[in-house]
Amino acid sequence: MPRIFGVEHLIYLAFSLSLTAAGLIFIRKMQREGRDTLPIIRITGGVLFICISLNRIAICALRDGWSNLLPGSFCGASSLALSLLAVFGKRDNPALHCVAYTGLLGGLLTIAYPDFISQAPSIFYPMTITGLMHHSVMIYLVLAMLQTGFLKPSLKKWKYLPLGLCCYMTFGLFCVDVLGYIDAMYIEEAILPGTPLKWFVLGPVFLLLHYLFLLFWDKIILGKGGKARFGE
Repeated sequence: MPRIFGVEHLIYLAFSLSLTAAGLIFIRKMQREGRDTLPIIRITGGVLFICISLNRIAICALRDGWSNLLPGSFCGASSLALSLLAVFGKRDNPALHCVAYTGLLGGLLTIAYPDFISQAPSIFYPMTITGLMHHSVMIYLVLAMLQTGFLKPSLKKWKYLPLGLCCYMTFGLFCVDVLGYIDAMYIEEAILPGTPLKWFVLGPVFLLLHYLFLLFWDKIILGKGGKARFGE
C-alpha cells in the first residue's frame, strides 16, 4: 500500500522533480538561443488539460459519479483554469495572478503530502496517479510561466489574488448549494481533519505570504538584474 513518504511516493517525487528541472533547463537553453518559448507554455497547458480531465473522469467513474465532474478543490479548479489560460490566454493575463499562485502553492503542498496516495494498493490506481500528475504538471507550468515572462509578478498586481479568491469561493458555493457537492474549497471541511484550517484561516495566511513573495520578487529578484532573465 503506497503511503506518504513511502518508497513509491519518494520515487515519484524524484522522477517529478527531475523532469521539472530538465524542462526548466531546456527553456533556459531556448532563451539563450533566442528561440520563442510560447509554444512550450501552450503545449504544457494542453498536457495539463488532459491530466486534469483524466483525473476528473477517474474520480467520477470510480467514486463520486458524473454529477461531480467539475473540480471542487482549489487545486482541481486551478489546474483546469490554468490549462485554459495557458492554451488560449494572453501573456500576463490578470487571472493568472490568482490562478497560477493558488495552483503553485496547492500543487507543492499536495505533491509533498498527498493524502490520497493510500486510497488503493497501487500508486498507479487511476485516481491516484492522475491526481499526482496534474499537480506536478501544474507546478512545472507555473514555474515555466515565471521563467519565460508569461507571468510577471509585481506587487502592484497583488490585488488580483483576493479578487480571484472571491471567485473561487463563489464557485465553491455554487458546487455545494446548486450541484450538491458535500464540500468544495474547504467551505465545510478543513484541509486537515480536526484542525481549524478552513477557508477563513487559509485565505488570510495565503494573502500575507503572497504579499511577502511579491515584495521579495520586486526588491530582491528584479532588483539584482533579474529583469532580463524573467522576461521583464
